[in-house]
Amino acid sequence: MPNDSNATLNTGKKKKSGVKYVIYILIVLIATGVSLATSLWGDNFHQVVDAFQGTDWRWFLLMLGLVAFSYVLEALVILVFCRLYTRQYKFHQGLATSLIGQFYSNVTPGASGGQAMQVYTLKSQGIQVSNAASIMVMSFILYQTSLIVFDIVAFIVEWNTVASINVNIDQLNWHLPMWPLIIIGFLLNLSVIFLLITMSYSHRFHNFILHYVIGFLAKIRILKKPDAVRESLRVQVENFKIELKRLASNIPVLIIQLFFYIGILFVRFSVPYFSAYAVHATGPIFNEGFSFVNMLHVCFRTSFHQMVTGLIPLPGSAGVSELFYSYLFADWFQGLGVLNSSQILWRTATFHIVLIVTGFVSAFYRSRPKESIHYANRKTFVDLQLETFDERKRSADTLYETRQLSRKDIQRRLTEFPRFRGKDGDDDGVIEPMHVDRVKSERKPPKEKKPKASKKKKNDTSWEEWDI
Repeated sequence: MPNDSNATLNTGKKKKSGVKYVIYILIVLIATGVSLATSLWGDNFHQVVDAFQGTDWRWFLLMLGLVAFSYVLEALVILVFCRLYTRQYKFHQGLATSLIGQFYSNVTPGASGGQAMQVYTLKSQGIQVSNAASIMVMSFILYQTSLIVFDIVAFIVEWNTVASINVNIDQLNWHLPMWPLIIIGFLLNLSVIFLLITMSYSHRFHNFILHYVIGFLAKIRILKKPDAVRESLRVQVENFKIELKRLASNIPVLIIQLFFYIGILFVRFSVPYFSAYAVHATGPIFNEGFSFVNMLHVCFRTSFHQMVTGLIPLPGSAGVSELFYSYLFADWFQGLGVLNSSQILWRTATFHIVLIVTGFVSAFYRSRPKESIHYANRKTFVDLQLETFDERKRSADTLYETRQLSRKDIQRRLTEFPRFRGKDGDDDGVIEPMHVDRVKSERKPPKEKKPKASKKKKNDTSWEEWDI
């Protein structure tokens, strides 16, 4: 009876979660439909149609190629991390893991389901759950770090742009500046890393956040389950420390992965520039022809787009993404129809086609995660980190200590044998003979060679003479 009741309860949870994700997908479709209707409303329809009729589809194919290339780079990130644990991991497995994670990120609020399902995908590909959780945490640290660096450069280069972007509501005669939302979005990106680093290395700040800040937010009814929030934050801080130590133990991998993540951001943020050329956009930045500097300006503006859409926890940022795109690039386009058609092409290449392709991969990939879709949430990923905490901590400590011991061993070897000085006191680079003898005595004696087995005669069927 208890087993039957538990099975019924689990079945009910799965059905409820299935309905929830159907609702998420419907939200994406409805928001996309509303944004498309807004772009084609009234006179815009004819302008957009005219722009599409003159579209250079070669640029659109280039956009698709860039989007695909960004997922190739993401697959390389996963491949490099997995090769730290096994030599058997293949590139196509990393690509499938990347695409599956993107699908669940697109259909969950705040992209909260991607990491958990990537862990389960890596598990089905033969990676231990503890190692898979480590890979995802390290990926998050490096991605967030790369994003902050990109955002800081964007603020330095495009600050005047940030200050001039407004949301115009003509019916109410409102002109609302966008820079407060952009600043908040940047601070949100920065606070994630800053909070984890500070809580990791400041015991006072750690206790202040867990006890006083969370307690205060619970009292004013912002947090409903403060104990669960404390446990989740504690787990994330401890895991951050573990994986940061693991990254510090392998600097070459750290540099390579940062290079890959900067490349991913640059490629994805450059897509709007090519969507403008696809519809023959004219304006202050497009009249000059292709320019790498102008493409960088577009990349920096697109980073502001990420800051704002990250504040709205809608699946795939549907609706908000299209709206803010129009405000972000309005001053660079001459003609609303061209702007809207560029936005439609950009969103199609970076979201809609990606959603379809990743959906097929998630449904039909041989090593797709066997767990139900209701595991695709932030809580599941935190639970996975908690379950594998002890094992990952031991492996990270061992890796770090081994690296430190190897350095100390090198230093000891260098300082143990002083160099021989000649009569003039000059260092001729020769080790003193007494130390040479000691070095020789410390060397391990050569292994005795086993006598080779005699060759077997053709008519001899005995195995006793073989050395096996």
